[in-house]
Amino acid sequence: MTTPQTPEAQLHDAFTRHDAAAIDRLLTEFPAFGARINQPVFPYDAPAIVACANDAAMVKVLLAHGADPNQRSNWWAGGFHALHSAKGAAADLLLQAGAVPDACALAHLDRIDLLEQMLADHPESAHERGGDGQTPLHFARSRSAIDRLLAAGADIDARDVDHRATAAEWMLDRRKGAGRYDLAAYLVELGATADIFLAAALGLADTVHALLAADPTLLHARTGQGRYAEQPPSSFHIYFWTIGGNRSALDTALQFGHAELLDIMMEFSTPRQRFLLVCRRGDGAAAQAMMRDHPDLIASLTPDDHRTLTDAAWQADAKAVALMLELGFDPVVPGHDGGTALHCAAWQGSPETVALLLAHPAASQLFGVRDARYHATPLGWCCHGSLNNRSGHDHVGVAKLLMAAGAPIEPELEGSPAVMAVLQD
Repeated sequence: MTTPQTPEAQLHDAFTRHDAAAIDRLLTEFPAFGARINQPVFPYDAPAIVACANDAAMVKVLLAHGADPNQRSNWWAGGFHALHSAKGAAADLLLQAGAVPDACALAHLDRIDLLEQMLADHPESAHERGGDGQTPLHFARSRSAIDRLLAAGADIDARDVDHRATAAEWMLDRRKGAGRYDLAAYLVELGATADIFLAAALGLADTVHALLAADPTLLHARTGQGRYAEQPPSSFHIYFWTIGGNRSALDTALQFGHAELLDIMMEFSTPRQRFLLVCRRGDGAAAQAMMRDHPDLIASLTPDDHRTLTDAAWQADAKAVALMLELGFDPVVPGHDGGTALHCAAWQGSPETVALLLAHPAASQLFGVRDARYHATPLGWCCHGSLNNRSGHDHVGVAKLLMAAGAPIEPELEGSPAVMAVLQD
């Protein structure tokens, strides 16, 4: 018999699902919850109104129960206001409730009229710091906002506090044209500095060629490592999210669809770098040809190179995973958050990738391995992914494969929707 959830667990579950009706009911039935509505109990020391700022239904319920529309997060690098992320109907509700926008919020909302007035009355607001220590330029969503902020003296290369990144670097979103891609290119046109990753993402052939001609070792750099790694208390450089973890500049050019730029970059690359790139592509013919020309390629790979397999699993790229398993890459090498390839594929809810790994001798027993960061098994990662990575994924299918392979069902996983679905099947 299932034990009924406590009111606290019900509230947590309702917030996880963004179930505004359930939250309204629970806040009404348990007044003690309402008394904590402005406390920083959400990730990154955020109150509920900030954590749910871009969900109009949630915002409406929270405001009705006394949420302060001006309560910021207590994040060490700079507090977030709800208007730093809210849009559309959610932003309108907050403004009607008395939310006061700062320059960062006005740039995000693209309220050029109000932004112009603020800059005229308070020129120093062009340099203010909002959430994560970003400037208004980091939040800008139009050329007009960028032009007015720069005219007011905003620093085009100012870096935020938490992720040590410029506005242009924040504007990428993993593929060409996504996010504020065109605005990132516009900032570079206006003089923003482009490092090798930004130049590769934007397809800036002349800039890439000049950078590599001066320093070919830039092709060794990877997002999330070296100067782009965590530098406590600062987190990873923003590329970890706007490009992805453990990407090289070659990977970045490939990911953003700049084939002609790759031809230029190849002039400066080593055989090993070219080999990793064709493996990322899942190009078996090219990989085999390179191994014939360079028989020691697999033997020369470093642990970071072997992580290319784990990263492909994190992307649920079954084709690339299959190729690299066949070539002899090590699936045990940890990747994202210390997980093996099986952990990563399980979190992504990719039965195809999980099945490939379980069928491979070197990876078949990984279902019992715990990652170094969270001490969780691949089934644990699958259960977590089922709650936090839902769209277009099959975590029930992954759980079924793992459990059939012998993955232990630990007590804390018994109530997971993915596990329960398999047990009830």
